[in-house]
Amino acid sequence: MKPMILPHLSLALALLAGCSSPPEVIDEQPAAIAEGVLAFRDICLKSAPSFAGAEHAAKAYGIARLDDAGYARMGLRPDRSLGVQVRKGLQCAVTTPAQADRTLTRQFLKIAEQFSSTPVAQDLPVRITLDRQTYLLMHDRRGGEAYVMLKHP
Repeated sequence: MKPMILPHLSLALALLAGCSSPPEVIDEQPAAIAEGVLAFRDICLKSAPSFAGAEHAAKAYGIARLDDAGYARMGLRPDRSLGVQVRKGLQCAVTTPAQADRTLTRQFLKIAEQFSSTPVAQDLPVRITLDRQTYLLMHDRRGGEAYVMLKHP
């Protein structure tokens, strides 16, 4: 009876081994930096602390102008694939449609590290110091991608 069990057991183990999946890697390195993260860098981080240059920088990303919405200036690409919202001296945000890329938050934090004069934490929200001013950064993934920079009081 033992000789009969061994081949069946070997076959079952071989089949189970084929079913195993490799562990999921959440923060794998991206092949390229996402356009929304690059736009945040160029529009928000590079124009801080006043954000006066944000409108000019947004033009390089296909946003013709930022319109006054009362509480902020806002603009969108004609195809709505990239949006910008700016409150001079207080807030800057870049939005894109939702993306399946699991590395976006890591990319966002890595770009922030390049501009902050203080260490950048690896969980959100995060504080950065730019031109001796403190900002809170957030990456909101609900309903799309929103990369946000708020002046901390």
